[in-house]
Amino acid sequence: MNDQMLELWLDRLLDGDQEAFEVVYSMTRTKIYGTVAAMVTNKEDVHDIVSEIYYQLWRSLPAYDRKRPFLFWVNGIVIRQVKNWRRQIWRRFRLLERKQSLEEKQHVETPDEPMLAMESATEMQQAIQKLPFKLRIVVIYRYYYDYTYGQIAELLQIPVGTAKSRNHLALKRIREWIDVEWNEEELQTCLSKKS
Repeated sequence: MNDQMLELWLDRLLDGDQEAFEVVYSMTRTKIYGTVAAMVTNKEDVHDIVSEIYYQLWRSLPAYDRKRPFLFWVNGIVIRQVKNWRRQIWRRFRLLERKQSLEEKQHVETPDEPMLAMESATEMQQAIQKLPFKLRIVVIYRYYYDYTYGQIAELLQIPVGTAKSRNHLALKRIREWIDVEWNEEELQTCLSKKS
């Protein structure tokens, strides 16, 4: 992504040019979709979350500080939207749980359930998805975006030491699950192939 070209398109977007939005979207969608897909366990939610991210990007663009990298700024929006989505899912889950406890129903298998059960991801993706959200998000930003611990700490609003310890704990758990010794360089290489 060429930063100078992006700046021109952002200026046009601020002026209300719809074509500019389409260009900015095409320049950023691969990273954004990849990030959200790695953070969210239910892949059906990815499109909805990404739509909300781009809506918030459009609304917040006038407040964007041009001194900061654009993708870094957008990742702040990504984190907020994923957290908002997780809160909404939890509320819906609690309501559904309450409803199901009030009415007992026999489970009927839908046609897509066997197909979904048969889908499998790579060993690394599975291990990352097993991580708790707090660890998973650090791994994604460390190895998928190649952010420093300082940048991760700023994005997540946590101390740098916390970002480092979460990364260390995440790597330890991944190593245990897949029973392979991965160093940081090998993990970064593996994750960068998916971007």
